[in-house]
Amino acid sequence: LQLTLGAGCIPKAGSGEDAFFASWSLSAFGLADGVGGWVDRGVDAGKFSRALLRHVHERMRSRSAALQRVDLPGVASEAFQAVRQESFEGSCTLLLGQLQQDAVSLLNLGDCGILVLRPMEQLPRFHGGTVTTQMRNLYRSSSMLHRRNLPLQLSSEDKDLSSLSHYDLVTLKLRKGDLLIAGTDGLFDNIGDLELKSMALAHHKGRDRSAQALADTLLQRAADAARAPAEFGPGGKLDDIAIVVAEVQTATPTFQGTILSNTDE
Repeated sequence: LQLTLGAGCIPKAGSGEDAFFASWSLSAFGLADGVGGWVDRGVDAGKFSRALLRHVHERMRSRSAALQRVDLPGVASEAFQAVRQESFEGSCTLLLGQLQQDAVSLLNLGDCGILVLRPMEQLPRFHGGTVTTQMRNLYRSSSMLHRRNLPLQLSSEDKDLSSLSHYDLVTLKLRKGDLLIAGTDGLFDNIGDLELKSMALAHHKGRDRSAQALADTLLQRAADAARAPAEFGPGGKLDDIAIVVAEVQTATPTFQGTILSNTDE
């Protein structure tokens, strides 16, 4: 199996503090949400988050070239140490994912989120009825917070690497057609899970089923909801919004080497 990927980011201002990458050749992705409070010290936390994901991607690529198994905690640790040595200031949350054969590993620290959906046929209640398709929750991450609005994070002020040890690490066995929607809190604070599932189902049934098309749709919907929230439900949180959408497909020898990223900004 392999992941076909779509990704993007709508910053609240400037280049933003959220970082992302999505590598087709590695079937891997990452998100890092830079903590905005650093701006009070004149620090752009986006530089920290982008540097961290650059190092994550480099180490994933090196491990793949050496035919080493997926090791997200090891990759995250090496990347965090590299950023500390470069003396970047800032802090960020972190979410990583990588598929190997039919199993995806997910590492999460903080309040980025991921929703993993599986299309399932639903039989009709009566003979002769229509078989319908629904999206079933296979996995949903939960936020890791010290307290409200203070997620667990990696910081340039950490004395060592121990802050990374509190990550969640999950491995899921996937099938062709499974859909992963990952995002920073700017996505999940502005679109609820029920609406995400509805949009994912519409994508599954639609003509343009590219992962990028769904990522673009989710980005725009989250941005609209952030600026004009409904009276009831999520929305109204102006924030950077970074998204990665991954769809599980059968592996092909001519697979693309596309890399989607904002880590070079």
